[in-house]
Amino acid sequence: MVILGESKGFPIVLRNKVALFFVLAISFLAYLLFTSSQSPIHYSWMIPVFPLISFVFILLFGFQDAERGGSIALCGVSFSSVFSLAVAYDLFVVGTANGSYVELSRVWFSGSTYSFEFGTYVDSLAALLLLVVGVVSYLVVLFAISYMDDQGDRRVRYFAEKSLFIAAMYGLVVANSFLLMFIFWELMGVCSYLLIGFWYEKPSAASAAKKAFLVTRVGDVFLLLGLVIMYNTFGTLRYSELFADPQILVNNLEEVKWATLCLFAGSVGKSAQFPLHVWLPDAMEGPTTVSALIHSSTMVKAGVFLVARSFPLIVHSPSTAIYIAATGAVTAIVAASMAMVMNDIKRVLAYSTISQLGYMFLALGAGAWAYWHSVEVGEDPGYSQGYMAGLLHLMNHAFFKALLFLGSGAVIHAVHTQDMREMGGLRKHMPITSATMGLSVLSIAGVPFFSGFWSKDEVLEAVHKNAAYEGIFGVLWFIAILTAGMTAFYMTRMWMMTFSGPSTRTVSTVTSSDDHSKTGNWVIKTEEIKSHAHEASPVMTIPLMVLASLAVFSGLSLVLGGGFATHVFYGEPHEAHGMVHWDIIDHILSSNLTYLSVAVGSTGIILGILFYKRGPDGSSAFSTKFVEETWILRITHTFLINRLYMSDLFNWFGMRTWDTIAQISDWFDRNVIDGIVNKVASLSMHFSNNARNITTGFTGHYASLTIGGLGALVLLTRIVMPIMGWSI
Repeated sequence: MVILGESKGFPIVLRNKVALFFVLAISFLAYLLFTSSQSPIHYSWMIPVFPLISFVFILLFGFQDAERGGSIALCGVSFSSVFSLAVAYDLFVVGTANGSYVELSRVWFSGSTYSFEFGTYVDSLAALLLLVVGVVSYLVVLFAISYMDDQGDRRVRYFAEKSLFIAAMYGLVVANSFLLMFIFWELMGVCSYLLIGFWYEKPSAASAAKKAFLVTRVGDVFLLLGLVIMYNTFGTLRYSELFADPQILVNNLEEVKWATLCLFAGSVGKSAQFPLHVWLPDAMEGPTTVSALIHSSTMVKAGVFLVARSFPLIVHSPSTAIYIAATGAVTAIVAASMAMVMNDIKRVLAYSTISQLGYMFLALGAGAWAYWHSVEVGEDPGYSQGYMAGLLHLMNHAFFKALLFLGSGAVIHAVHTQDMREMGGLRKHMPITSATMGLSVLSIAGVPFFSGFWSKDEVLEAVHKNAAYEGIFGVLWFIAILTAGMTAFYMTRMWMMTFSGPSTRTVSTVTSSDDHSKTGNWVIKTEEIKSHAHEASPVMTIPLMVLASLAVFSGLSLVLGGGFATHVFYGEPHEAHGMVHWDIIDHILSSNLTYLSVAVGSTGIILGILFYKRGPDGSSAFSTKFVEETWILRITHTFLINRLYMSDLFNWFGMRTWDTIAQISDWFDRNVIDGIVNKVASLSMHFSNNARNITTGFTGHYASLTIGGLGALVLLTRIVMPIMGWSI
């Protein structure tokens, strides 16, 4: 059965399937609610089950028809998305949890002194992530059905791995304990390894997958150590038990500090924070749809989610809070600096993701410190502004960054290159893609009233407030405001290099012709190629348009009344549905900090347009000759384009380390493991040969052996053992 084909419109078969899956999902949910009289939040355990079932079905039946795998994956993610949205509505609007949480659990396994439970824990934080993952995962899978259409039978493996990853992410979000979260955390890491190395025949893809797996394992070791510290101190890893009595945490501040530092180290690896950020840019070797889901909206957000989930612990450790904020700020500016010089469109977005994740960590660290400080001075802390800002930016970033990755995938699919220097003029050929990506650029740049504006402003204000009490936050605020300007610049640069200019592009090709000036054995020939790029099919553009609307309006949740803003960002029950918080709008729009951030962002946008606007010949106004002739700029550019040589350092260190470990393992395997096995075998052969020598067939020989054995036994039991004081 053909799902997709060359069509000017939305393929009718796929259109019918999309509608059918949603109808089935809604009908199933309605049946459950009608027959059990329970709220949707009590069925949250089913959310990770649907994509897990899809994974199993794809493996069982997908290989019979390669196109069937996408349908099965879309069906599973449709059910999960419907249930996720229902749970979010149930908690944010209906207010089932009443400002708290709903926990459902069953005993997993137990012993005489311990037991571990398998269950779900849904509060405002989990519901927010369910909302984000539900929306983004569905749109990405829908986009991937068309994007991966040319991969043949590989699609079966792709959609199976994608379904398992989505199941792991959902499981991580709704887990009711750190232990269960860690299990899904590791499963997600395995899936990311498989998806990054999807084109495993490419050495670069295989290397990127291994690098991602090994680097994130560094953080995972610390995460596991943190869980050990918590269980050894508190005797439990369940959220409800750990967060129930803050006084227990106060009585064990030293253990809390080390446990939270280890948890944060785990987050550094998963969310690609400095210095463990080196794996994420290389992970762009995987399909663009993998980048859109895993490396912008879900997996890399797991580290932020872990810090937010551990917030009740971190607020009791101000040093951990400062480490989180400082790491986030350093990561934000370092990654932004490298994004400014990259020419690969996916690498620009990768470093942008790292930078924006740093923003989230900065906000959460500032929030945790502010919470601790308010307790110290005797104020009612409530939920801090930093916590709210970090979660708001997490949600906003998931939408506009998923859009940017999917949009870049559409561009790459059309022009068959990732080098922005070989693009240009695509605005005329891909109007929907250019417009939607343009809206996302404006959002991430913090243009007023776009979603990124609201969250960026809240992050900057939260950090600035702490500066009055702790000097380091003044430095971190300056780094954050500078990063905001750099972000606006490099995102504008990306859009201008990709979409502006004439509808032709210059491509450098290598040939061996002797008719041109030679460089060694090769000749560099430059030819102008008419771009035949065209807009993607509706299967790909519709997800772009949906995400574009979210990139524009999702930030308004901050100022809209009702349960969403108050419940998620302030931890309060829902109230005042449909009202607008005009006081928040007035505060933001009248703040000098807002004016400053808008001015910095506007400067970045203007410079990006001036420097990288393509002329009639396709060249940009910015000349690399100026950089090459200025020694400080040349050195800086060299360090940035080579990613501060950190990737090389990690590769060298990793190769030396793993080569040494491999040599030791090889020696141990050959001399210890094989040695023991071979020795046992040789001893067996020795005894067998000796035993064979006594099988002579002579009755007298056997009789003498029997008599000798009995004599030795009598000697041992009657003489030797009594002398030694032994008894039988």
